[in-house]
Amino acid sequence: MRITAAVLVLFWIAAGSLAVPMARQHDFLNIYTGASLANEGRWGELHDVGVQLARERRLAPSTEVLVPFVRPHFYALFLSPLALFPFNTAFVAWIVLQSSLYLAFGFWAWRRFGEEGLVWWALFLPGAVGIAHGQDGAVMLLVLLGGFALAERDKPFEAGLVWSLALMKFHLCFGLLAALFVARRWRILTGFISGGSALASLSIALAGEPGVQAYIAMLTNKNLERLSPTPAKMTSIQGIMANFGTESAWFAAAMGIMAFSMLLSAAWKAPLWRVIGAGMAGGLFIVPHVYLYDLTALLLPLMIAVQPERPPALRLSAFALIAPIVPLLAMFDPPLCAAPAIALLVFLCSLALTRKEAVPAAQPVLT
Repeated sequence: MRITAAVLVLFWIAAGSLAVPMARQHDFLNIYTGASLANEGRWGELHDVGVQLARERRLAPSTEVLVPFVRPHFYALFLSPLALFPFNTAFVAWIVLQSSLYLAFGFWAWRRFGEEGLVWWALFLPGAVGIAHGQDGAVMLLVLLGGFALAERDKPFEAGLVWSLALMKFHLCFGLLAALFVARRWRILTGFISGGSALASLSIALAGEPGVQAYIAMLTNKNLERLSPTPAKMTSIQGIMANFGTESAWFAAAMGIMAFSMLLSAAWKAPLWRVIGAGMAGGLFIVPHVYLYDLTALLLPLMIAVQPERPPALRLSAFALIAPIVPLLAMFDPPLCAAPAIALLVFLCSLALTRKEAVPAAQPVLT
C-alpha cells in the first residue's frame, strides 16, 4: 500500500506541475500582494482595489483584471514574511510550505489508520488541486487537525483557540460554529469566540476605520470579476444552481434550509468527528465562494467516516469524495461539474441519517 500511495503522490505532482505556472499568476499573486502590502505596513490600503491592482501589475505585468486579496488583516500579518523574498522565490517557498503541511497530515493519517489511511490520503484530489493552484487549504486542514488533537486530549478551550485561526477563511466557519452550538460544545465555543475576538481586535487595530471600510466595500463589490469566478465550478448551492440554469431565490432558500437542518441533525449529541464533519460539510455547501480545493478542510472527518466500522452508506458517501472520480468531474463543463457539490450534499445527508453506529471500545478517541 505504501507503493500505491507513493505512485499516487507522484502522479498528483506530475499533474499539478501543469497548473503551477497559472497559480503563480493567479491564486498566489493575490496572496503575495496581501503579504507585500502588509510587510510595508499599508494596512489601511490592504483591501483597496486600485492599490491591489497596481501591485499585481507590478508583480505580473500581464495582469489585466484584479485577483483580489480578500483575507482579513490578521492573516495578511501572518503572510507578511513571504514578502521578504522576491516574488518567484516566495512562490517556491509557498508551494513547499503547503506541501509540507499536507504531508504532515498524511503522516498523521498513516499513524492513525495504518497504510490504508495513507492510501485514502494519497487518493484525495482536492488537497492536490489546492497545492497546485497556490491555495492554502493545507493550512485550514492542519488548523482543524490541531484543534481535534487538542480536544481528544481533553483540552477543549485550547482546541477552540486553534480553530479560531480558521477565520482566515471566515465564510467557511459558519457551519462549524452552528454544529458546535447544537452539539453543546461550550468550552470549545468559548475558546473559539475568545480567539476570534482577539483576531478581530488585532485586525481592526491594524486596519483602522479606513481599512475596515475598504474591506467591507471589497467584500460587497459585485463588480469584481474574479471575486467569485466560474460559479458552475463552485462546490455549493451556487454551483448546483449555475449548473442547472436557475437563479430562483426560492430554490436557494429551500436547499439552504434543507442542508442546515441536516447539519443540525447530524451534529446533535454527536461525537466530535461528526460535529466537525456536519459543520464543515454543511457550511461548505451553504455558503458562497466555495471551490473544489476548499474541500481539503473536510478530509479529517472523511478519513474517519470511511473506516470499516462505519455504516455502509456513510462509508460510500465519504469514499465518493475521497476517490478522485467524482471530484474530477469538477473539471468538466455543466452539468457534470455539479457532481462534487451533489456528493457533498449526499455526505451531509448520510451523516444526518446514519447517526447511530457502533464505535469499537479500542478506539475511544473517535467517539
